[in-house]
Formats: sequence, C-alpha cells, structure tokens
Amino acid sequence: MPPAAASFGVSIFFVVLGALVSLGPGHAAWAADGTSQPTGPEPRYEVRIDPFLAAESGARDVASAVTFLGEGEYRLDRRTAGRTLPDGSVASGRFAAGVALRAVRTFVWDLPVAWWFGVVLHEGFGHGGRAREFDASPGVHLGTPWEGRVSYASFDSRGKSTEELLYIYGGGTESNGVAATLLERRAVEGVRLRPIDLFFLASNRLVATRYVLRTTPDPRREPVAFYREYAGGGDVANYLGLLHELHGAGTGIAPAGVDDAILRDYGRFRRQAWWNAADPGLWWTLGSSFRMMARGDASPPLPLPRLGRWHFMPLFSAAWTPSGGESSLEWAMAPIARSSGPAGAGNRSGPGIGSPAWFSFIARRGDGPSGPFGALGAAGDDLRRLERLTLGGAAEIWHDPRNGAGGGARMQLRIARGALRGFYVDIGIKSQGYWVGQPASPGPFGGIGLRYER
Repeated sequence: MPPAAASFGVSIFFVVLGALVSLGPGHAAWAADGTSQPTGPEPRYEVRIDPFLAAESGARDVASAVTFLGEGEYRLDRRTAGRTLPDGSVASGRFAAGVALRAVRTFVWDLPVAWWFGVVLHEGFGHGGRAREFDASPGVHLGTPWEGRVSYASFDSRGKSTEELLYIYGGGTESNGVAATLLERRAVEGVRLRPIDLFFLASNRLVATRYVLRTTPDPRREPVAFYREYAGGGDVANYLGLLHELHGAGTGIAPAGVDDAILRDYGRFRRQAWWNAADPGLWWTLGSSFRMMARGDASPPLPLPRLGRWHFMPLFSAAWTPSGGESSLEWAMAPIARSSGPAGAGNRSGPGIGSPAWFSFIARRGDGPSGPFGALGAAGDDLRRLERLTLGGAAEIWHDPRNGAGGGARMQLRIARGALRGFYVDIGIKSQGYWVGQPASPGPFGGIGLRYER
C-alpha cells in the first residue's frame, strides 16, 4: 500500500472502531441480511466528453469506473455477508466472516485503488486537461495503486504564459475538488454510493489538504527541501512561484529560501487546507464507508441532516486560482421525498415529481498578492422538467483584482424519455476570470454525455 493510502487508513482507525462498536444485536440482522437487494436508490453511471477532456468530464468518467468496481464488490459481498434464518436469527459464523472480509478488502484494495483513481483523474484530466486546453502536449505516467509517489504528468511549457502555467499546475487539484463536490452532491440527491465510491470521494477531497500539509515541505522550516520540491516540479511549490511571478517580480524562490510574499501565500494555503479538511461531507463519507464495512455493502449510509422536507449538507473546499488560494462554502439540498423512495434518485414518478433533484448555493472567498477576490453562485439538476427533457445548470458571478467583475452560466439539457434517455448536452458561456472546472478563456463552452440509471 502506498504511504498516502496507509496514512489515510491509519488516520481513520477510530472511525473504523466506532463503526464496529456501534453494531449491536439489532444491527447484526441487517448486516447479515446484506444479501438482499437494497430498497434505496441505484448507482449512476455517466460518460462525458468535451473538447479538452478536462476536469468535469474526467470526474464523471472516472467516477463511473469506480462505481462499476463498487457494484462488482457488492455482488461478491452478497455471497459472503451471511444469511438471515427464517426465525430472524443470523446464520452462525457468517456475520463475523463478512465483517472480516470487508475489512481486509477495505485496507488492501479499496483504499489504495480509490486513491489511485484520484491520481488518474489528477494527472490525466486535471493537469492533462488544462495542458490540452493550452496546446501543451501533455503526457501521463501512472504507477500502480500500491506504489509510492511515482505517477506524474508532463507537458511542453515553451511559449506558455505565466497564467497558463498557473492553470496547468493547479489543474490536478482542481479536478480532484470537482470530483469530490460532484459525488457529495450525488450523496445529497440520494444516489447509491458503495464503499469504494465513498473512499474515492474522500481521497479526492483530501488532495488539496495533503498536498499542502504533508507532501510539500514548509518553506519556513525546510527551505532547502522546499526548493527541491520546486525544482522537481511539485504542484504547490511551482504554483506559489508562478503566482508570485504573475503578480510581482520573479518566482521569489531560491535555494537559500523564499521571500515574504511566498511565505504569506503559503500561510494562506495552510489555512485553506485545514478548511478543506473540515468538510462535513468528507467526515460523513468516512463514517458511512466504515459503517458499510461493518454492516454490509447493501446497508444505507449515515442519515443526512434534515431541514423541514429537505436533506442538506454544507460542503467545504479549497481551490488554487490565478489570483491566489480560495476557500468555498456550498450549501447543497435535496427534497427528502425525491431521494428516499424505492427508486431513489432515479424515481421520476413518485411524490417528489416536479422538485429539483438537488440544488445548492455557493460562496467563494480568497486572497492573494494583488488583493482579495470572491464569487457567488448557484447550481442544480432537474430544475425544470418538460415533457421529454430536464433542465439543470449553474451560474456564478465573481470579482478578482486582475480581471474585475465577471460571470458565467451553463445549462444542461437531458433527454428524460425514449430511446435516447439519459443523453445530454452541456452548453455555457463565461467572461474573463476563473470559474472552477471551466475553461480559462472567455466565450462559449460545452460538452456532451450519457447518464445511465436503472
């Protein structure tokens, strides 16, 4: 197991212990009955392409590959989780065996493989997507899930502007944040997520935290090691150098140390990394995944908070923009009736008809060498239903010290019935300025995709 996956597993040992201890006699029957088909929502598969195969397409495509593995694990788990006898008691020995097998699978397979899929997304669609956007001839080398830090992306930096290089170096972590938010929104909506889906969500959310707090040496305490990280192409160190160059003079990074501006930006990065780690969706994900490890893959996740007839979850995240590091707070909600029926998120004829699948409000705030910046936005799915089409989308307005005020909007039209059910078209337009996961250049953008749910 790579160090990243190993330390990830150790850090949540007590979550595992809590999930196991929470099992009492009343829970054992449910765990042992993991062979039965769940009554909740079904998993979602989605394939999306855009001109650059960038962060959003990568997040959806890689998440579908992880979901495919998760469904295979679920079917294997049904054969080993044990059976409930006619009198309601648990068949002797099978319950404990199921827990033990799922625990081995979690630490030997799920954690490293989920992390590795995050690396695939980071290198191939994050750095790679931004490099394709700027015609920088990307290449990707991937190790195995059980190796250390051996995967990387390469690109041709000749003739690229400082801002373009900033987008490329920040693109890896950007793609992981896009994937984590995508899956957290699905969780709020009520889409079925298996344990490996949840670990994939957690591994993506943790990238922005680990890269700053663990992977990158602290330039205050370890200036020489920080310079080696910079010279070796490390994302954080190069991002900070390029940010200093874009807003000041030179990189501010030398073998003997860094200047005060780099230290200030690094300090902001550390605060934002802790904010990212405090994401309630991350901790809900970890608790739910180990609850399933104890009870069976068919068991439901932890219940979400409720507000009236809505499920909700606040989502914390961090992003690296051309103006500096940025913290985001998103409030995601979904109607309970929509996500709790027997067909879950796929239920379009039940009591939740006419309500959105989910919607959210977003606020972003950052600070950098040229001053503060921020954004406000909203997003949702199935916001409007026509006879054969559903309409979703997102919009944001922003202000940053380099480009002033700006904004963007995107719309998704998805076919809801007929032979082409699930096919959708994304179309959008934006002004100059940074919008997470969207093209850097102003103007129209788009993509096409196919969503499948039973």
